[in-house]
Amino acid sequence: MKSYDIVEWGKPLQEVLRDRPKPVDTEVLVKVQACGVCHSDLHIRDGLLDLGNGKHITFESVGVKLPFTMGHEIVGVVAEAGSEASVKPGTPCVVYPWHGCGTCLNCTNGREVDCESGRALGTRKPGGYSDYVLVPHEQYLLDYGKLDPLLAATCACSGLTSFSALKKLPPMLDADTLVLIGAGGLGLAALGLR
Repeated sequence: MKSYDIVEWGKPLQEVLRDRPKPVDTEVLVKVQACGVCHSDLHIRDGLLDLGNGKHITFESVGVKLPFTMGHEIVGVVAEAGSEASVKPGTPCVVYPWHGCGTCLNCTNGREVDCESGRALGTRKPGGYSDYVLVPHEQYLLDYGKLDPLLAATCACSGLTSFSALKKLPPMLDADTLVLIGAGGLGLAALGLR
């Protein structure tokens, strides 16, 4: 299969050929139809996150090894399922990328997104800038209904982030005004959701 990987921090992605993964147990192999490009991918490609005040954290320090396949806004079709998965090949899906370890305090209390050893696809584990992506469990595959698959892909990150921000607003009256600052991916997603 073909992937577009970071092979050197801060450099353009390179085409990499590797064997297609074989799903086992609960794993599901998804044939990628589309994968959004998130602003976070620029930071991942550079290999570090700026924490402000001259501080940063590197992706290597959290276990990301090169070559690495980014891409966490994934839409595709189930290609193959492991022996413990019941999803059928051909099932269209958005891949929810924000996986945890499943055993830490946060994961066992329904806060998998706060897992300290996060295993998110495209940020810590190989993601969707590839022909196929290996998903650890079918619970991370979501039916996107009648949405355009290209729009559905963005729901896994910018749509979810915007939705979460809007849900934190206090109840509003019809006469209230909401100001969105910024017309990037998050701002436009929020505008579309409101």
